[in-house]
Amino acid sequence: MEGEAGERVELTLTRRHLGALLLLCAAVLSLAAPPAADAAPAVSDIRAWTNEIYTRVAIDTGDEVSWQANSLRADPERNLPPRIFIDIRGAGIRDEILHKPVEVRNGLLRQIRAGRFDRDTVRVVIDLERESTYRVFALPGPFRIIVDIDGEGEIPALPNSPGSVAAVPSPEDPVPSPARKPRVRVMIDPGHGGKDPGAIGRTGLKEKDVVLEIGRRIREKLARSGEFDVRMTRDEDVFIPLEERTAMANKGRVDVFVSLHINASRNRKAEGFSTYVLSRGASNREDLELAARENGVPVGKLQGVKFIIDDMFTGARKNESLRLAKTVNDAVVRHVSSRYPGVHSTGLKQAPFYVLVGARMTAVLVEASFISNSREEARLRESSYLDGIADGVVEAVRYYGQNGILAHSDY
Repeated sequence: MEGEAGERVELTLTRRHLGALLLLCAAVLSLAAPPAADAAPAVSDIRAWTNEIYTRVAIDTGDEVSWQANSLRADPERNLPPRIFIDIRGAGIRDEILHKPVEVRNGLLRQIRAGRFDRDTVRVVIDLERESTYRVFALPGPFRIIVDIDGEGEIPALPNSPGSVAAVPSPEDPVPSPARKPRVRVMIDPGHGGKDPGAIGRTGLKEKDVVLEIGRRIREKLARSGEFDVRMTRDEDVFIPLEERTAMANKGRVDVFVSLHINASRNRKAEGFSTYVLSRGASNREDLELAARENGVPVGKLQGVKFIIDDMFTGARKNESLRLAKTVNDAVVRHVSSRYPGVHSTGLKQAPFYVLVGARMTAVLVEASFISNSREEARLRESSYLDGIADGVVEAVRYYGQNGILAHSDY
């Protein structure tokens, strides 16, 4: 018995020593081993917003990847539709995406599918119902590849918009019945939201909360007349990616897109109102830094979309946006200054805001006050100040709607 007990004790001690030795070896090896390489970027999601004449597809990879886009015409003999494909090199892909094509079939988009083209390439294929024009570009922070598909071409202007010639009726023509004027479709876009607070003032006021309140007031005031179909990209404290906001407006075929923001500056004395339209660059460093901050990227990353802005932002649409931007800025300053003397305007400006990239309608971005300025931050807590901002936007949009200047987006 004694011998057996002694043997068991020795065996237990040996096992304990062996376990400790193994743990020690593992610790030494982990310290000596080189750090693990970062995981390769991967296609983590494919999102789409579509109607029968417009589609935006976003391919999320998180980290920057090398990619190339191309297209193929329909091949009736093989029963293949026209298609756009994006080859993404050096990336992985989630299994759920591989096994679940996105089925649509709405007259423009048939489906979106993805797979391995070769060991080093993921291919995303967009099957179309008919031949369509398209543009592909990437946005950083996080990295995503955007595909805009246009089934109709440019937005036609209204028959009686500036520069067009109206038909002259003949005396023999019957007197037409009064046609009901179509409601102007307006998308109000309160910036930021959810995990993205935007700029924050010294007393803790958040940009995302202020612009949401202004947006709700604009919607309520415009909706009273019945002349406007007013929508909002968000009506609660939620995060919506920039590309999705534009896609919502395009999918909804709106006529006017107004993105609402509050400015901030390292210069605590900076103050006033400004309204922007899309541009490939900015007139000064401050505007470039503002665009970078609203885009959620470093200033250096703004270079990537310059070419696509030049390509997609036509002269006619830019002129319409410039007109609306000036009208908005003048009206906001006038309404607010009637209640708060000494309000400052920093004017009509241009900058590369991602939320305006690809907008198929008259589109502007409003920077209503500086939350970094203690006086303006205090005013942004006052109902009458927010009403003044909202009244200015409402007046400008009404003016455009009532005067038939807008090119209705019946695309």
